[in-house]
Amino acid sequence: MKLVIEGVSKNFANAHGQKLTVLEDINLTVAEEEFVALVGPSGCGKSTLLNLTAGLLEPSGGSIYFTEMETSHVPAVGIVFQETGLFPWRSVYDNIAFGLEAAGIPTNEQKERISHYIEMVGLSGFEKAFPHQLSGGMRQRVGIARALVINPDLLLMDEPFSALDAQTRTIMQEELVALWEKTRLSTLYVTHNIQEAVLLADRVVLLSRRPGRISKILTIDIPRPERENAEHAQAIDEYVRIIWEHISQDARAALLEVETNG
Repeated sequence: MKLVIEGVSKNFANAHGQKLTVLEDINLTVAEEEFVALVGPSGCGKSTLLNLTAGLLEPSGGSIYFTEMETSHVPAVGIVFQETGLFPWRSVYDNIAFGLEAAGIPTNEQKERISHYIEMVGLSGFEKAFPHQLSGGMRQRVGIARALVINPDLLLMDEPFSALDAQTRTIMQEELVALWEKTRLSTLYVTHNIQEAVLLADRVVLLSRRPGRISKILTIDIPRPERENAEHAQAIDEYVRIIWEHISQDARAALLEVETNG
């Protein structure tokens, strides 16, 4: 299965009713078992593109569709946001079960699938815990398990670790790499963190400042599980340098625009 984003644009109306173009002529394909990261300055439309892909917004132009799948198959999309959106009155188990309940999955099958993903994300023993009893990293694991348990064809992640402290974020990045190696899900991942994009992605897609356009696509050719190894540190730093050099001017201009308008 491939995700195809073809000629996509998105406009909104500002407070004065004027058209504001957020994305313009986006063309991108995410192959089966590919991890693609979106990076760009604030306001460039990264999250908007993710919401368009999820079907939460309609494009103003262009189309988003899947190819190379059975005609009768309805593609499923799992989404993990920065704010996990867990129901505070539901336990870990019941939060993960929510999507399965909505899909009418039989209870016996629910139990099997939920147990599998609880173990996969390292939450065994916390099935009955409530969100307020969990750390930030553990809550995000629940969100990831909830996205995976529906057996999605595509995983969308919108800055899932940005609210975590640096140590927890590093741990979650390592866990996501291990988890992805097990699931091999096609993934579209939004982040402001260049280092994170380089450590996680097969390709890093750089968006320009608004209106967001694809300005460069960088392929990371170091095997993902080896990117933390000391022998690749110089190569990783070079990828980070290339990305920052490419987007820094846009990032500074976007920041100045926010400060001026603020």
